[in-house]
Amino acid sequence: MFALKRFVVALLTLGIWVHPTLERTLEPSPECYSFVESRSSHLLYTGNSSVGNVPILEYKVTELTSFDSEFELRTLDPEGVIFFGDIGGQQNYFLLAVIRGNLSVQTSRGDGQVLVTSGSKISDGEWKKIAVMKHEGTVAVRVGSETAVTVQQSAESQRAEIGNGVLRISIGDLLPDSGVTLGLNPPLDGCMRSWDWVRQDSSILERTLQDSKVQRCWEHIAPGSYFTGVGSVGFSSLVLLGNSSAEPDGADWTLSVELALRTVSARGFLFILVDTQNDYILSLKLNHPSQELMLRLRGTLFWSRSYPQTLCSGESQFLQLQVRPGQLVIGMGVTKATMRLTDGDYELLKRVLSQPGSRVYLGGGPEGLSSFHGCLQAKIQGVNVDLDLAEVKHGDVRSHSCPAALDIRDGK
Repeated sequence: MFALKRFVVALLTLGIWVHPTLERTLEPSPECYSFVESRSSHLLYTGNSSVGNVPILEYKVTELTSFDSEFELRTLDPEGVIFFGDIGGQQNYFLLAVIRGNLSVQTSRGDGQVLVTSGSKISDGEWKKIAVMKHEGTVAVRVGSETAVTVQQSAESQRAEIGNGVLRISIGDLLPDSGVTLGLNPPLDGCMRSWDWVRQDSSILERTLQDSKVQRCWEHIAPGSYFTGVGSVGFSSLVLLGNSSAEPDGADWTLSVELALRTVSARGFLFILVDTQNDYILSLKLNHPSQELMLRLRGTLFWSRSYPQTLCSGESQFLQLQVRPGQLVIGMGVTKATMRLTDGDYELLKRVLSQPGSRVYLGGGPEGLSSFHGCLQAKIQGVNVDLDLAEVKHGDVRSHSCPAALDIRDGK
């Protein structure tokens, strides 16, 4: 095995293509930029539902003296579930969520569902105190001192509150057996603190945080997507790029990819275009053995450049990749290189990107091969990439936040 590892390293160092499965034989590269993550034991992460970690609280209704709850929330995510509660199933539930960056309530009624969206924007990365209060047949949600949403309780809900049922509260997702249909992506990349659930004991949350660092949040966050060096994110090229092959006014088709990043480990794929046969058509990778940024087209090395001295210093890196008729342009900081692109390769890229079943990967390859570790922001065709649109996404990837120590804005 040791000889095989040395052989693979030698091939990569020479820039020779190696089948991705062989890269599994390599040990992860050491960190080139160290930082303190500062995950706090009093901050609960709300986005772990994608890996099956959903905190659930249960209380007997007969033992409750209040249905009021409050907590503080911090998020940069424009969409996701904050909490879901029910008494007796889908006929009587209450959902507090974020939709398009605003606080939203969905609740059950005898005549169907009602969705109320407030004008209160909360996805700005600042802590917000949120209170949910019941009063004379209504439920009001307050943000700070302002009432954001008020909804009328159904008769079923009011009867359930004086019955013998069980109040269940799930944080960050629906209850597994809720039967409620959602029109949003449940995981909310957010943090919660200073909670008080229906004026009852919730020490199970504190114990969860003590036992599991995965459930904790960073003390401070910055915009971006955090990749841990394990896993990747894969998008349908059609969803991500839209109808990019149809340019207005008969203009030639082009592809634009912009990446901003701060690395922790100097390795891993940043961008890959994969066709329906799972072949790598276009890829951009930090190649640790040779200390080079490598661009490959159809598995063949097309361009490479030595790592900039600032890559492991904590400074932000900015990459641009453009495909146009006859040219492929790649920029790194203020340096640009222009390479000739054959008509055949140009048409191949255009065709693959518009083909159902093709995928674009960020932060690693399929099955999480050679994954990136650091904070990443991506634009494709000039549009910010929302990782919540991904078809496949590793549970350790944070879609909308990075540790503040990796703030791309501060690393210029």
